[in-house]
Amino acid sequence: MAETTDDHLTPLDSEYVVSDEQIEQFWRDGFIVLRGVLSDEEIAVYGPVIRETATKRYRAQGMTPSGGGAFLQTLNMRFENDGMRRFCLSRRFGQIVATLTRSPAVRIYHEQALFKQPGGIDSAWHQDQYYWPVNTDRAVGLWMPLVDCTEEMGPIRFVVGSHRYGNLGGTRISDESAQFFDDFILEEGLQVYQVNHMAAGDCSFHLGWTVHGASPNRSKVTREAMIVTYYPDGTRVDELSNPSRIGDAEKFLAGRSEGNLADSELNTIVYRTP
Repeated sequence: MAETTDDHLTPLDSEYVVSDEQIEQFWRDGFIVLRGVLSDEEIAVYGPVIRETATKRYRAQGMTPSGGGAFLQTLNMRFENDGMRRFCLSRRFGQIVATLTRSPAVRIYHEQALFKQPGGIDSAWHQDQYYWPVNTDRAVGLWMPLVDCTEEMGPIRFVVGSHRYGNLGGTRISDESAQFFDDFILEEGLQVYQVNHMAAGDCSFHLGWTVHGASPNRSKVTREAMIVTYYPDGTRVDELSNPSRIGDAEKFLAGRSEGNLADSELNTIVYRTP
């Protein structure tokens, strides 16, 4: 496959309008699905860049599934080529996150491609901030399919309002975390919202303490998705309370210690409110 040249890389700088009602919904539910964040033309340009970059990494790594066999995972892709850098540091994504979280400026935390192969197991319930050592309630994860994603393919699902509980003290993604959060959902009588369909270029945005997961990919097509995560400028490093947080602070926050500003050269400001 020939590498996409810079000439094809449409800037992702234009504003995506987010309404007051959508901001209220985001804070009420802990997540929101926004349609058409990338146009068909933009997906046609950036989808192959992401796919090619991830495939090269998978081959180099022997294509070993992560997440207990749930998916193939590639992290820190923005350092691979200009196409990935432009996508991950997109002003449009940053503007949406800043608008939803009412933040003057936001920084990138990290990004990853998650390609769930046919027959892959489910992605167990979890809270992202079990992993992310950032001391804020406004950290956000973007989840975007690169292909039209039907319910059969296992799109993302959320526990409505679960962000309000903060850190629930769960574990890393595992059968144990699945049972822990199943019990929590039942005890609190919370609603599970399953996204039934997302077109390529649609995006979900969820807060770091929102419980979420995904069902198995029961289709015959690989479910290709891209994730980019953010937090507000001025955020400090939270407690490094488990091995995952210790590792994440080293890899994604340039080794910042507890209490330090999370403002390393890795964590570019992707959007600042004019």
